[in-house]
Amino acid sequence: MDTKIKTADSLKLVCLGLSYVFSFAYVYMFIRDVEQGPLTIWLTILSVVAIIWLELTIRQKALLGELENNKKRTFETRFWEVIIVCLSLNTYFGLGKYYPAYTFMFLHASIIYAVLCGTGHLFRDGSSIFMPGDLINGFARIPFANFPGRIIAVVESIMMRTKKSVSEDEAAGTEAKPSNRAPKVFLGIGIAVVCFITLIVAFNNLANVDNNFANAKTAIERFFINFRIDEQILASLILSIPVGMYLFGLFQGSVRMKNSFEKRVETNVTKGMSKAKVLPKILFSIILIIFIGVYLAFFISQASYMFSGFFGILPEEFTASEYAVSGFYELIKVVVINFFLLSLIRAFSVESKLVRILSVILMAESTLFSTISASKIILYMSRFGYTEARTLGLWGTAVVFVGTILAILNLTTKYKKVFAPWLWFSAASYVVMNFIAYCFR
Repeated sequence: MDTKIKTADSLKLVCLGLSYVFSFAYVYMFIRDVEQGPLTIWLTILSVVAIIWLELTIRQKALLGELENNKKRTFETRFWEVIIVCLSLNTYFGLGKYYPAYTFMFLHASIIYAVLCGTGHLFRDGSSIFMPGDLINGFARIPFANFPGRIIAVVESIMMRTKKSVSEDEAAGTEAKPSNRAPKVFLGIGIAVVCFITLIVAFNNLANVDNNFANAKTAIERFFINFRIDEQILASLILSIPVGMYLFGLFQGSVRMKNSFEKRVETNVTKGMSKAKVLPKILFSIILIIFIGVYLAFFISQASYMFSGFFGILPEEFTASEYAVSGFYELIKVVVINFFLLSLIRAFSVESKLVRILSVILMAESTLFSTISASKIILYMSRFGYTEARTLGLWGTAVVFVGTILAILNLTTKYKKVFAPWLWFSAASYVVMNFIAYCFR
């Protein structure tokens, strides 16, 4: 047997064992309802174990010759591994303590994305605009397609060792006879069960004629009658079975499944998008001019409302809270609309310098909206101090601001791969923001 294949199979069995321990600890953590401090320690340990599990999975795929060395992929994988540990620590700091749902959601998504990145199952090499599809692939397709993976892993290992025995006989010059160990295993288990039942019958017979055996029988019966299993442990054991199957399906499925599916989908989508660029530039030029004009008119008519935050002035008809909240939701709505419009233009408009210039102006207005929103939140914080919710709003505006700047770079320069830096900034800034929120609480 090839040494690399043997090593990969051994690593698979190690991962199989990890899946049982990890899933039980993960489920037990929630059922036990661990307090804040121990919860952070527990999550951090589980995150480190998940990273070790991922590294073993990557090693398996490399040993099987299905994963080439790629520095960019290695960098991104390491980045997400650091983010995973930091997000676990965030459950004790800042927003992670007061709004744990956000941190838990980002943590689980980061683990799945790290598995996809490390094993090369992203639709495009490296983080890209295909990220929503990547996450759907990681959350659903890979784990559920390999849900019975733990059973398959055991069967494959047994068959591999059977083949090894046959090949060793051939190498020794002896006649290689067909061998199938599975029936022997089941036969051995069946005989052991029958012998155990026979032992119980014999013990009962002896207990009827000997007081010592009778006392031993009574003691054993009392033990099992009084034996109790902790309900939390029992529930954790039961629930950890499907959880472990899902997790093993995700990790081991990324080894079993070829990366050709993702590459094929990416190629087809890219070709389809190139063929969809059929609408005339005049159509989107008119649409962009209308949007730009509407925003410009809004800036002029609402100048005192929009820009007073830069000068520390609160409009009379608003409280500081209303002013900040309205600014944030205005930002989210406008930017979502603008990015949706930009996506339609990039998907369906033929290449045009005019459309590109108008798109840059639209993104510049989005940048202005995010700056105005930030000024309102900062005004609010300067008057009433820091809260976790206000910090979260400020982080959101910063993410939007960086996104619009990168979109402008994409439109005006040859630097086209801007999604990955924006994603890295969003993840890293969320982690940093949590620690800052803790320091200034």
